[in-house]
Amino acid sequence: MPKATIDHLIINSPYEEPKHHWSYDRESRTFDLAAGRRPLGYVIASQSSKAFDDPGIFVPIPLVN
Repeated sequence: MPKATIDHLIINSPYEEPKHHWSYDRESRTFDLAAGRRPLGYVIASQSSKAFDDPGIFVPIPLVN
């Protein structure tokens, strides 16, 4: 179930591989609890962006993922 806020930020043990992560949907601006380790990457602004809150484009880093 998508949420606008997170009640418990830390959801994994520091001694085990992550089982879940908070997935952020930039379009709806909500969080969802997703299974597995989150993908590593970075966000770049869209070329046509003029707004501060532009969702941008996620670019994964293949070597790490």
